[in-house]
Amino acid sequence: MALCHSRYLYLEFCLSQSLGSLLRRMEHGLRFFGGTTHVDIFDNMKTVVLQHNHKGTLFNTGFLSYAASRGFAVKACNVKAGNEKGRVERPIGFVRERFWPGRRFADLMDLNSQAMQWRDDFANNRVHEETGKVPALVFEHTEKAALNPLPTTAFNTDEVEGGITVTKSFRVRFDKNLYSVPPTLVSQRVVVRADDARVCIFLGDKEIATHARRSTCSSSTGPTSTVASPRT
Repeated sequence: MALCHSRYLYLEFCLSQSLGSLLRRMEHGLRFFGGTTHVDIFDNMKTVVLQHNHKGTLFNTGFLSYAASRGFAVKACNVKAGNEKGRVERPIGFVRERFWPGRRFADLMDLNSQAMQWRDDFANNRVHEETGKVPALVFEHTEKAALNPLPTTAFNTDEVEGGITVTKSFRVRFDKNLYSVPPTLVSQRVVVRADDARVCIFLGDKEIATHARRSTCSSSTGPTSTVASPRT
């Protein structure tokens, strides 16, 4: 996420581009900024934009609900209009060129710890190539006061997947991993709710199993980043 006036940057790596994962990254980013912008501009990621047609832009209703709860309007870049998304793509290129090459990390937590240090020590405190100013200083002295207060009401950002059939080995497949449930539930259909830390499995309204969420991130795999570009 990059604020368009100051170019103040929020950076976080994750293992999924699902709606729930995006919303959790958005929450972290808004807390980092300490407020919300009036308008957020997005590239055409499916978690935000379902399609463009002759009637206009069809947005993901789940994301619109989140945006309404946080008080910002949503704007999508036009298709094949690269000039409209420069403040999204330039930070991505900047991260790829200046942070990523030769980077080694033990796991996702280690990667994000390194990214946070790089973001705060270098990215936001360098003289920006286009503006000629330090993003952190512009943000602190000019842009921060223009942000709207961050609402305190909670918004459920869990990933929910229903209709999952328990296997003969009493396992449930979710996000390319297997999680165990009681053997009596073989062939039953269950619902999975997950956040970054936990995977909870439900039969109807009853929670039947909870597991720490597994990941396979290592220095040999490239996690994806979710990026949005808010505008004040």
